[in-house]
Amino acid sequence: MTTLHPPQPLSFYLAQASECDELSIDASWGQGRTTFGGMSAALLLQRVLSEASEAGPLRALAVQFCGPLQCNQTCRVDVRDLRQGRSVSHWEAELYQDGEVTTRLNACFGQERPSDINVRAPALECGEPGAGQAMPYIQGLTPEFVQHIDFTYVDGGFPFSNSPHNHLRGWMRLKDSPSALTTPQLVALIDAWPPALLQKLKQPAPCASVSWNLEIIQPLETLPTIAGDEWLYYDVDIRQAHHGYGHTEARIARSDGTLLALSRQLVAVYDVRD
Repeated sequence: MTTLHPPQPLSFYLAQASECDELSIDASWGQGRTTFGGMSAALLLQRVLSEASEAGPLRALAVQFCGPLQCNQTCRVDVRDLRQGRSVSHWEAELYQDGEVTTRLNACFGQERPSDINVRAPALECGEPGAGQAMPYIQGLTPEFVQHIDFTYVDGGFPFSNSPHNHLRGWMRLKDSPSALTTPQLVALIDAWPPALLQKLKQPAPCASVSWNLEIIQPLETLPTIAGDEWLYYDVDIRQAHHGYGHTEARIARSDGTLLALSRQLVAVYDVRD
């Protein structure tokens, strides 16, 4: 049954996910015929975090987008503790709607341990925070969820611009800024950018993320607090694209160049239809 809900910020749904087995997401978080995938992943992670409080910092995520999650319809969250070792723990969570799995998330947590190995990732050269050309929310043209996020493009092309580039560079932050950025909010932000493949098309065509792997290089628990309105840098490259699928790799950093995460996605694009 469809029930219309007023627009709510991401923090509202994360609070629900921590406590409720069932919830319904309003249409302002839509993305085509489904809910924004970063929202789905963030909800599942939030629920896992509420039950895995002793597991240590999040180290990695693997997300499979199995099917569309409809807005304004009830979905259900299931969580399983797969294994808890002395250092590393594995959890799994799924979103169900109408009896079908729509999103599956595997989360790996790891406690800090003494080690003689210490290799620091080089800082990224990010430039001025928030610089570049803004991508505004335009009703009917951009996905609905874009109204919740600020984007600016520094390099690369907008979707469907027939761009020659194989990369995107830019800045992002939540419009409804929390006092401090949380890991589920970071996860949602990272997935918010349009797939880099879309800039290479001349006209709109359907696309969908199939799988997403995220490695947290600097767990937020190990850093000074990141303000909710801080601009974060996004740097993505198309590694290969063929036969209707594209493989992309991204780096996410703070404005001082501190690398926060590595993101890899498999994206299906339907630019040539039978």
